[in-house]
Formats: sequence, C-alpha cells, structure tokens
Amino acid sequence: MLRNLILFVILVVSLAGCAVAPKPLVGLVPGKEAETVQSPISIAIRTPDGGRGGRGYLIFKRPDRFHLAILSPFGLTLMEVFSDGDRLTCLIPSKNTAYSGRIADLPAREGLRTWGLMRWVVEKPPVPGPALKRDHVTADGRRETVFYDNQGVVLRKETEEGDRVSFSDYQVYDGVAFPSVMEISAVSGESVRITFDEPELNKPVEEGALVPNLDGITVLPFSAFNGF
Repeated sequence: MLRNLILFVILVVSLAGCAVAPKPLVGLVPGKEAETVQSPISIAIRTPDGGRGGRGYLIFKRPDRFHLAILSPFGLTLMEVFSDGDRLTCLIPSKNTAYSGRIADLPAREGLRTWGLMRWVVEKPPVPGPALKRDHVTADGRRETVFYDNQGVVLRKETEEGDRVSFSDYQVYDGVAFPSVMEISAVSGESVRITFDEPELNKPVEEGALVPNLDGITVLPFSAFNGF
C-alpha cells in the first residue's frame, strides 16, 4: 500500500510539473527585436499607501522613448507619462499641470519611482547563453543580473540595489517574442503591473505621439508633486 501511495504522489507531482511547463515559442526569427510597440494595456499600481488601476495604452520606440496613458472608465485621460532619455514628464490633464525633470530626481512615492525604472526595463539586454543567467552593467552604470529561459527569452532582471522586473506569458508577433505581462517592483516598495492586449510591434510611430502637448499646461518640477 505504501508503494502505491508513493507511486501516486510521484504521478501527481509529474502531472503538476507538466501543467506549469511553458510551451516552446514557435516562429521566432533570430535577431529580430521589438523596435516599436503600440498596445492597449491594463495597469495596476501599488504603493505602500495603497493601490489603483485602470486601462490605457502604451507607445514605445527604441531605445528609451515611451508614452503611457491611463484612462478613466469613460475614456477620459487621467494621466500621461512621457520618457525621453534621462527625462520624464508626468501630465495630469484634470489639473492642467505637468511635472517634469530628470529621472534621477523622481520622488519615491505615488508610483513615480517605478516610472523612472521604465528606461531600465526597456533597455536592450545582453545576448543570452549559454548560461541562463548573466551579470551586466546598465547604460547608467548600475549592475544587474538578467535571467533567461532555454530559448534565450528574458524572464526577469534584477539590480544590485533590489529593483526588479519580470516578464511572463510571452507570445510571438511577426517573429518577435513579446511578454503579455510586465511587472516592475522598486526597492522602495512600489510596483506596477502592465498587461498588454494584442500589441502591434514594429509599426511606424508618429513623432507627435511621443511628445507631450504642454500648451496651456503649468509645468512644475517633481519636487512640487503632491499626488494625483
């Protein structure tokens, strides 16, 4: 009876392992990457003070430019975040106010720290293999560890300070592996989870889509930011 019980446990564990094993990605084109991304998204923001979420869209152009918008249930724009190099602009249309400055000057509150990490999140990783883990130095001089699966797809990145981003549920779009879910966790305790909905990769992006419209907007430094 004990023997049968042991065999049963082994069978259950084996089946469980098969259930969670990711399927190999099919249709990958070696060397092909996401140079641009345009996608509707759902987003969840968590801070030590609470959380919020919603839907919106994200536009990205390599190497480090992006435009992220969060919308209300009625389609109104609640917040827009623009990144261009080492600068970030956070636009709050309902207040006719924008906060802008260097990423290094972002305060560690209201999820702003995680937006500053986006530049690091989208930074091109080192070439994988043969090991499934590689140590690397980022463009801004920080040390990071990059973890890959056996197909060379990035599973997560971690900095020596403790910031982390994980990528999951990869799909193949026109030969490029792209994650359906991206979760950014800052060492300060803030996190942002972004879920992509049928993203379009490597389509032309208009320059105006990556530049904030600041006509009639009061622009303040991030030191003046007092919440949304």
